[in-house]
Formats: sequence, C-alpha cells, structure tokens
Amino acid sequence: MRVVRLACLAAFVAGLLGLTAGEGLAQDDSKMKFEVYKDKGGTFRWRLKAANGAVLATPGQGYKAMADAKRGVEIVQKAGSDDKAKFEVYEDAKKEHRWRLKAANGQVVASSSEGYKAKADADKAVESVKAGAAKAEVVEVKEKE
Repeated sequence: MRVVRLACLAAFVAGLLGLTAGEGLAQDDSKMKFEVYKDKGGTFRWRLKAANGAVLATPGQGYKAMADAKRGVEIVQKAGSDDKAKFEVYEDAKKEHRWRLKAANGQVVASSSEGYKAKADADKAVESVKAGAAKAEVVEVKEKE
C-alpha cells in the first residue's frame, strides 16, 4: 500500500513539473528556462518557466534596464549554491503556501507564481528551482502588444 501511495505521489509531482513517465527530476530541471522581456509598461522583467511552460517564478518588479533584469536572473541562478540568498516559505492570506527568494540585502528578488495547498509542495518547488535555475537557458522574448 505504501509503495502504491509513493508511486501515485511521484506521478502527481511529475505531472506538476511537466514530466512524462520515466523522466527524472534532474532531466526536467534542465529544461527550465528564463524568459527576459519588456512589458507593456516599458520595464524589463523575467519569468522562470518549467518544461511544460508553467511559470514557476517571477521577480515581482520591473527593471529600468535589460541588464538589471538579467542580473536578477543571475541571482536566482546562483541561489542554490549561495549561502547569503535565502528562500522563505510562508503562508499567504488565502492560506496557501508560497516561497520567495531574498538577496543578501533582504530584497525579494524572486517569488513563486502560484500558491501551494501543502507546505511540502512549496518546499519541493524551492528545491526544483534551486536545482533547475542554475542550468536554465536565458532567452530574450518579445511580448505581444
């Protein structure tokens, strides 16, 4: 019974992360990508996307220059190995669990794009971002007007 539950949980998590049967997390993490773009307001932003196209993280703010947005991406990419960057998991007003990444100066540089019903799911998302962001491709995209 426990093996069946674990298999079901693994299939569920794999589905959330956009994996197909037989793929491992490390392989999926390597398919993440950062998209850097200019929004309708004229500021530059980025988003971290999973292999299935789901948005995993955003900066929560716009940047005046493309270079600043790319610097934000670099901070997220290094967060898995940087002891000064801190991931925090917290409960929002809707009683969902979210995560945010704070730089050494305390500034929030990335946030989860969705809430999770269980804290364990938010924790898994953090681990996925830590593992996948470092290897994620960075591409510039043009937003539709």
